[in-house]
Amino acid sequence: MERTAPIGVKFLEKVDLFTASRRRATAWVGALALAASGSAAGCVGHAGGGGEGPSGESGLVDVAPAGMRRMTPEQFTNSMRDLFGDPALDLDLDADTGEVISLLAVDKLNAAAEAIVARRPSWGTAVFPCDTSGPDDEVCVDDFVRTFGRRAFRHTLDEAEVAMLKGQVSRARKEQSFEDALLVVLKTMIQSPGVYYLVELGRDVDGDGGEALASGVRPLTGWERAARLSYFLWNTTPDDALLDAAESGALDTAEGVRAQAERLLSDDRARATARRFFAEWLELDGTNKHASLESAPKSPEIYPEDSPALRAAMRAEIEALAERVLFEGDGRFETLLTTTDAYVNGPLAALYGVEGPAGDSEFAWVSLPGDQRAGIFTRAAFLSVFGSIEVKSPIRRGAYILEEVLCRPLGPPPPNASDVPVKGGVVEENGELVQRTIRQDVEAKTSSGNCVSCHATINPIGFAFEQYDALGRWQSQETGGGEAAPYALDIDARGRLPAVGPDGQGVEVDGAVEMSAALAASAAARACLTKHLFQTALRRVPVDQDLASIEAATPAPESGGSLRDLILDLTTSDAFLHLRQPEE
Repeated sequence: MERTAPIGVKFLEKVDLFTASRRRATAWVGALALAASGSAAGCVGHAGGGGEGPSGESGLVDVAPAGMRRMTPEQFTNSMRDLFGDPALDLDLDADTGEVISLLAVDKLNAAAEAIVARRPSWGTAVFPCDTSGPDDEVCVDDFVRTFGRRAFRHTLDEAEVAMLKGQVSRARKEQSFEDALLVVLKTMIQSPGVYYLVELGRDVDGDGGEALASGVRPLTGWERAARLSYFLWNTTPDDALLDAAESGALDTAEGVRAQAERLLSDDRARATARRFFAEWLELDGTNKHASLESAPKSPEIYPEDSPALRAAMRAEIEALAERVLFEGDGRFETLLTTTDAYVNGPLAALYGVEGPAGDSEFAWVSLPGDQRAGIFTRAAFLSVFGSIEVKSPIRRGAYILEEVLCRPLGPPPPNASDVPVKGGVVEENGELVQRTIRQDVEAKTSSGNCVSCHATINPIGFAFEQYDALGRWQSQETGGGEAAPYALDIDARGRLPAVGPDGQGVEVDGAVEMSAALAASAAARACLTKHLFQTALRRVPVDQDLASIEAATPAPESGGSLRDLILDLTTSDAFLHLRQPEE
C-alpha cells in the first residue's frame, strides 16, 4: 500500500539536532519554503453554476487542486495532547496562517517541543517502550521509532525512514546519554514537516481501478484519508483504530471511509468540533468587520442587565443547541433553524422573558415562545453580535444572512458610501424634528444614490429582525425620548428573502420566526451550509470543480436528511477522497 509523503530525510539531515539555535530555525524555513514551492496554493473562489451529478456529465471524477496545509495552532496542540496523553498541555504557538512557516512560528514550535518534554511526568501515554535511564537498548530504539513514528507521522514508516531516525539516535548518542539522545530525536520528530504539515500526494491506481478519473486526479492514500477524517471530525491526529483502518486498506473504499466517519461522529470529540463549527459559522469569535460576542460593546445605560456572565450564557446556549440537534435530536436543518428549545441560566431566561434556573451557574432546557423565537438566528448570541452599541442593526443582520446563510457575497461598499450611524428616535428631517423607527431611519439613509443597489436586497432581510434589540431582547415597540418627550413607535418586521421559495423569486416574511422557517425550507440555505462544512473539512473555499461533491452531499428539503448524513456524505464525496495534482 502506498503512503503519504516521506518524513523529510533531507530536512532532518540539515537540522542541528543538538541545539535550538537560529541556524536551525533558518534551516527549517528554507526547507519548508522549498517544499511549498512545489505545491499549489489553495484555490479560492465561489462555487456557482449548475451541478452535473456526483462525477459530472462526463462521468469522470474531477476535483479542484489544493495546496499543502499547515496544522492550525489548535490542531497541533490537540495532536500533541493525544500523542502524549496530556490533556492539560497548553502550547504558545504562532497564529501565522501562511503556507510557509515564519521564523517566529519556528521558534515557537521549538519552544513547544521543549515544553512537551518538560511535562514528561504528565504524559499519560507510554512513548518509550523501555527504561530510558538504563543501558542502550537497540530493541527499544527500534520499537520507539516505529510505534511513535506511526502515530506522529500518521503512517507506518518504511525501512529507509526507520533507518534514518535510528541513525539520528546513534549520532546523538555520541555526545549525550541514551535517554537524552531519544529525547533529542523525539523533539525533532515533533517539529518535522511531516508532522506539522498535511501533505497529500495521492496514490497510483491500476487501469481497472474502478473509477474514471480526470487527468491529474488521484485517490488519496488511506493514510491521507485518515488524516482528513480525523482533522475534520475531531480536529486532532488519527487514533490507532483509524490508522489500523488505513494500514489494512479499509479506507481505500468509500464504504470503509464512511464506516470510520460514523465511528468518529459517535465520539465526544466530534461534539466539540460541532460546537466550534457553529460558533464560527455565526462569527461569535469576531471577524475583521465586528467584535466577538464577549467583547461586542453595548451601552450600559440602555442594557443594564448586560454582563460577562450573560454573554457566556449566550455562547453556551448556541453551542448546546447545535450539539443537541445534531447528536441527540433528529439532526435536521429545519430543527436547527426553527426549534424553540433553549439552554438558559437565570440571566438568559430573564432576557428571553421565561421561567428558568436561578443564578449564573445553573442551566436548564426550557421552551421559548413560538411566536417570538425560532432556531439559532433568533437567539441572543447572534442578535448581540450583529447589533450596534445602542440599537439593533438590520443592515448587519441582513448582510450576514445574505452572505453566510445564502452564500450570496456582497462586494465592498462604494468609496462614497455614507457612514452616518443609524439610531432612529428623534431626528431632523427637512428642518423639522420627527420620530423614526430604526427601520424608517435605515430606509431614509439607504434609499438613494449608490446605496440602493445593495440595500434593496440587504434591508428587507434585516427588517425581519426588527423585534429584537441590540442585546436580543424581544420588543413590540421602540420607545425613547425620556420623560421630556416620551414616544412609542410600532415595529414593522415585514421583510423579504431573495432567491428562495418554490420559484426562486423570493419569499415575503413577517418577522424572524417566518424568515427562519423560510430559510429552513430553502435549498439555497442548505447548499450554503454544505459549502461552509466543505471549507471546514478541506480548509479551502469550494470552486466550480467542487459543485458535484457539494450537491451530492446537500440534503433536499423534502428528503428529511439530517446534518449527520450531510457530514457523512461529505466524507465520501469525490472532493474529500481525491486530489488533483498541481500543474507544473
